[in-house]
Amino acid sequence: MDDPFAPFQATVQAAIRPCREADLPALEWWGLFTAHRDLIHRIFARQERGQATLMLVAEVNGMAAGQAWIDLSRHATERLGVIWALRVFPCLQGCGIGGRLLGAAEEVLRERGCAWAEVTVDKEDDGSRRLYERRGYRRIDLPPAAMASLAPPDSPPPAPGSQWVLRKLLQPGTA
Repeated sequence: MDDPFAPFQATVQAAIRPCREADLPALEWWGLFTAHRDLIHRIFARQERGQATLMLVAEVNGMAAGQAWIDLSRHATERLGVIWALRVFPCLQGCGIGGRLLGAAEEVLRERGCAWAEVTVDKEDDGSRRLYERRGYRRIDLPPAAMASLAPPDSPPPAPGSQWVLRKLLQPGTA
């Protein structure tokens, strides 16, 4: 007989969709991101007002188990969309949800005419950096003053020198 305590694999079904107001409490993930409550609500309000922001969630069994926020404010001048706050609930990491969210966010950017996608990643977050690099993102060097301007709308800037900026060409022949 099989050992009932032996490790096993389980699959999850996830659906990616735009964030709804009812998702906002779940994005705090039982206290992990309660400190970000105001930011989450401000970004959702930007989405609702049509202010160049889109929040995607990955829903698993009725729970917002992953998210990606898309900022299109630089699209008009640079044909660039910024993907940020890409995260997956810790116990569901490694199931492919992050990669699917990233792909969905890139598709939104392509549909909106963006030639480039940009992400920032904490320098100590090797797992996320590797995901982005596997998906074709490459590190770019920006002067410190430009790094300070990369903070998402309505959020504080990152600590100087704490993040890498990575970009990916989404529409070849448009660079």
